[in-house]
Parts: sequence; structure tokens; C-alpha cells
Amino acid sequence: MFQDNPLLSQLKQQLHDNKPHVEGVVKGTDKAYGFLETEKETYFIAPPAMKKVMHGDKIKATIETLGDKQQAEPEALIEPMLTRFIAKVRFNKDKKLQVLVDHPNINQPIGANQAKSVKEELKEGDWVVATLKTHPLRDDRFFFAQIIEFICSSEDEYAPWWVTLARHQQSRYPVKGQDSYQMLDTASREDLTALHFVTIDSETTKDMDDALYIEPVENNGEQTGWKLVVAIADPTAYIAKDSQIEKDARQRCFTNYLPGFNIPMLPRELSDELCSLVENETRAALVCYLETNLQGEIIGSPYFVQAKVQSKAKLAYNHVSDYLEQRENAWQPQDEATKQQIHWLHQFALTRINWRQSHGLLFKEKPDYHFVVDDKGHILEIKAEYRRIANQIVEESMIIANICCAHYLAEHAHTGIFNTHKGFDAKFLPNVHNFLMANLSNDENKAELEQRYSVENLATLEGYCRMRHDIEPIEGDYMEFRLRRFLTFAEFKSELAPHFGLGLTGYATWTSPIRKYSDMVNHHLIKACIANQTCDKPTDDILTRLQEARRQNRLVERDIADWLYCRYLADKVADKPEFEAEVQDCMRGGLRVQLLENGASIFIPAATLHDKKEEIEVNSDELAFYIKGERKYKIGDIIKIQLTEVKLETRSLIGSVI
Repeated sequence: MFQDNPLLSQLKQQLHDNKPHVEGVVKGTDKAYGFLETEKETYFIAPPAMKKVMHGDKIKATIETLGDKQQAEPEALIEPMLTRFIAKVRFNKDKKLQVLVDHPNINQPIGANQAKSVKEELKEGDWVVATLKTHPLRDDRFFFAQIIEFICSSEDEYAPWWVTLARHQQSRYPVKGQDSYQMLDTASREDLTALHFVTIDSETTKDMDDALYIEPVENNGEQTGWKLVVAIADPTAYIAKDSQIEKDARQRCFTNYLPGFNIPMLPRELSDELCSLVENETRAALVCYLETNLQGEIIGSPYFVQAKVQSKAKLAYNHVSDYLEQRENAWQPQDEATKQQIHWLHQFALTRINWRQSHGLLFKEKPDYHFVVDDKGHILEIKAEYRRIANQIVEESMIIANICCAHYLAEHAHTGIFNTHKGFDAKFLPNVHNFLMANLSNDENKAELEQRYSVENLATLEGYCRMRHDIEPIEGDYMEFRLRRFLTFAEFKSELAPHFGLGLTGYATWTSPIRKYSDMVNHHLIKACIANQTCDKPTDDILTRLQEARRQNRLVERDIADWLYCRYLADKVADKPEFEAEVQDCMRGGLRVQLLENGASIFIPAATLHDKKEEIEVNSDELAFYIKGERKYKIGDIIKIQLTEVKLETRSLIGSVI
């Protein structure tokens, strides 16, 4: 009799409206219940209510008071956790199709159907892309998804690669090429094929985009400096603006270098053949002439030309390094001219390293970790590779060439794609000042350092570099890691701006046009300057896409690496192997460390460090982990750990401190 009573309905509505309403994000647990995290408080979500939501959903909820406890009742969906997502195929006991979301905090299966565009016959465990079609808070129905793309079968050994690329919406295929390519540039080219250019790359490299030639500069029989000629492959000579290849390159922005293989930004017939500076083959190139004095400082104005070049020797990093380090039975240059180039380039690189140490900033020596993968996707070993002298020769040559490009474009084109870095985030500068004073000052130098590390000085390139030079001799990585938390991210800009990370007033890359779309853009601008043509400013859309593509590529590299580390260490965990590790982060839940031997990231749960939560404290200013008021661990510490668990499902490694 009360079912359609308007007074009763009105009363119910008033009671509902009088209850507190909050907005927050759902946090799932490995139990049936969950929590709603708001800006101020966390509320319990009972198991029946959790069936209406999913971990990560942003929702509106009413707060119910039951005795002395409060709990959230989901009411409306603001933003779902899932839209497009990666999942594994599953069939329930009734053989109905379901998907299991590939996320560590989402474990409930979701009913699904298969879009007509997906032609594969799906099997248990296959990897797919799906979209969420219905949500209980949005449609007053159950969760339901549609499979829109097949990624790979459950048995595919390359699943880490294909699934990760699909997750970040990156193609696994090279850009589609053309049947033939014609030279589109009509400008005349200088013939530099007589110069003894050499390339230095990894032994397996096919997309060789830089070659070097160097000679001493003499005055009255006495050496006064160096002339370096940097030849860079010229793919824009074959790619028309707004062609499909150029559009595809603009979308990808970078070649993806993955364990075992790469996915080129350009068609392989361009990147690995027609444009690659292959030994003894004549190739189109964009060439920069530059000179330095004996101290390594650039003198005069560098200039660019379009040219034809011919690499006389394909050299390998390890071979050249072995030779220069005079290792036993080391590789030897094939002829005197190549030998001379290697020695001159070596002297030049050492000069430039010294110059940058004084006038800029050097990279901190850290190894790169290299996965050795067989043709079936199995990890044979993981090598820690340090930059040796041959790598530094190429690195220094490319850095000086990119410095020249930045200032050339700023002067002649008044625009370009510049790599910039503003140093510390302005809002953190007072924190940086306080941190430096607390860690570096004493009674004798306090007044001096107050000025040296003032907010105003730290905001300048000169003041930033001075500070970095001050902390360089300090042993360990604590200062480096702590200050890193205050930095901004590097950005692409269309006007010249400093790069604090390199300690340079300007930097613009043009030395990898086979691998980077930004370098192709800068090639077009350099060519326009050479021809005295109008230079078009790169659009904001291009800069935004470059930024996003760089972020995506880093996430792809990280996610594949996490998966491969788990695969590599899974059969070793039973032996409880021990490793030296560097603390990368301290948080309430535990420590994040990196193994020095192979680069794997390991989580150390707080419960294994101390059994009483109330006696644990994390100092966010120091990024340090305290137990009973005593600092036990801080970022940068080297500790010994034991690998205790490998979770392949979540691609995570767990360890404990020895």
C-alpha cells in the first residue's frame, strides 16, 4: 500500500539528500571489500557494494553511518577505471566468454563478446584488447566488455613485446614503404666522397645515421685546433612532406629499440639500406663543418652543406675501445687512414670531455643493462654495459654537432625543435635551497653558501651548473637522487632555451633523422636556411606528440623490461640468490631497490624490515626509512638483498634485506 505513496518517496529522498556525499577513487583489495579514498578521508566499501564498482573507478558516493563506523555506498560513476584495456581470454564453467583484466588490483572476470572485426578463434589465455561497454553505476547492469583486437596467443614467446606495445598503442610493424624511391632534393650537393669518413656503431647496427671525419687545424706548422666534419644520413631527400611515410613518422616520432630487435620509425629499406651510411657506398648526407681550439671550445661559425659522402670503414664500439685501451689480441684498424682517424677522434673526444666538465655538465657514469635474446624470445643473459671510450667519441661528436645545430637554427631559422630543460621546478626552489644548506653548509661557509645556493642563483644556468659541480665529488648517489625529485621534465620547444641537464645554453638534435622525427624537422629547416628559403615554425601539435611519444617509448621499455626480468629470474628464485642493490625509493610500504648486477627493480615490503608498523616512519624530505626513530635506509644506499618471490602475473619481484 506504500509502494506508490508520494509522501513516503519524498521522505526517502529527503533522508538521502541529508546524508553526506563524497567523491573519491575506489581502491580494491584481494578480499571482497574495498575502500573509497577521498581528499580528506578513506571509507570502507562493503562486499555487496564493491560488486557495483571496480578498482580505480572515480565515483560519487553517500556515506552511511552504521553504529560508530562509516562506509561508502556507491551512487554515480564519474570516471571509469577501464575504457580500453589489455586482458586475457577466459571461459567460465558454462563455456561463456570472459576477460581477465591485466591489472594487479583487478581480479574479477568480466563477461565479454567478440567484435566482428576480430576473426581469430579465441582460446583460453590468449591476449586481447577490450573496451568496457557497460558498468553497473552507469547502465544499471553488470560489467560487460567487448574484445576489439587480438594481440597474440597464450603460447607466443614474444607476448611481453606484443602485449606491451598494444597496451601503449604502439605498432609492432615498420612503417609501410614504397615500391621505389627517387631523390626529391633538387639542390646541388658537394662531393665529399674523398674524405675518409668512418662510422662507429654496435656490430649489429644497420641504420647507421652518422659518420665522422676529423683533421688537425695548423698555423705555421703548429696545431691550433681541430676541424670536425659530421655527416648525417639524409632521409628527407627521399621523403616528401605530407607523404604517408612522413605522416607515419610524425605519429611514431622515434624508432623503438626493444630487447632483441627494433621497430623503425621509417621503412627498413630507407633506414637500413638507402639512407644508412653503409661502408663504401655513396650516400646523400647533410654535413656540418665545425672547428674548435685545442681546449675544445667552438671557434668561428659552424656551417652546413648538402653533400655526397662515402664511409670508408664500418667500425664497432667494442673493437675500437679494445684497440685504444691496448687490450691483448685487440682488433686492429684495416688501414693507416682509418687508424689515423681513430687516434685523432680519440684526442678530440678527450679534449671535449675536459671542456664540458669545466663549461657544462657530464653524464654520471651508470651502466646500461642489455638483454641478450635468442630468436625465440628467450633471455640468455643480462649484461651491464658501461660507456667505453669509443662510445664517448661518438657521444662527444654528436653533442657538439647538436650544440652547433641549436645556435645555427636560432640565428638563421629563428626556430627549430630544441631540446630544453629548465632545471628545478620553480615551486621547489626554496626546498632545494634548504636541502643544500642542510647537507653542505657549516659554520665557516654558511654565509657564502646562502648566496651561492640562493633561489635566484639556482634558477640560472650558471648557478645550477656551479651547484652540480659542487656535489659531484660527494661519494654515493644520495644527493643526486634527492635533488632529482625537485627537477622539471625535459621539453621540446620551438625557440632556443637552455638545457640545464647538459649545462648548455642551447641544444637541438639533428644527428638521428632515421630514428627521430624531430631531427627530420630540423633537417628541413637547415636545408631551408642553406637555400635562403622561408622557415616554418614547428606547430604545437608536433611538439606535443613528440613529448607524448617519448613518454610512451619509455613506458614500453620499462614494462617489457619488468616482464623479461621476471622471466629471467623466475627459475632462480628457489635458490634465494643474493645481490647488491641501490635504494631507489623509500615509502611507507617498503623500499624500491635496483640490482647492480642486472638492473632489475625489486620491492622490499616494510613488513620484512620491521614487524611493528607503528614503529616505522618514512621521512619524505630525506627520502629515508626510519625504525624506532633511527634512520635505517635512505635513497642511494647500497644494501645486500635476497630475491624471495617472482610474481609473473603482475610482473613484480619481491625481496628481503640480508
